[in-house]
Amino acid sequence: MQSIIHCDIAVDEDDCEKLQAIIQGNILKIAESLAGDLQWYSQNAQLVPDSFKIISIQPLDNNRFKMLYDFTWNLFNPCLDLNEFRTQHEEVLFHIAPGALVFSVIDNTRPSPSDEL
Repeated sequence: MQSIIHCDIAVDEDDCEKLQAIIQGNILKIAESLAGDLQWYSQNAQLVPDSFKIISIQPLDNNRFKMLYDFTWNLFNPCLDLNEFRTQHEEVLFHIAPGALVFSVIDNTRPSPSDEL
């Protein structure tokens, strides 16, 4: 699955600080796909808005990069007296395409019961 941030960037850009600034400024556009399906943790898990933080961007090869990031999710269930916050550390690969940053996000959507059968 791909998530895309459309931006005005050269295909051969290799300045990781510039890439980080572009991504951090647009991260809410792809936040849901970067967080994935939190239902794996709990049906009550909720993504904490504006919690995404880029730790680093590392160059790989051929305009490809690895981004390390973390975000916070909340597990709230008043019946069980739960109100916990968890910080999740993740990484994602991306590459620069003409006019866009293309992220290769793993689709971790929880299968439905019919999919499992």
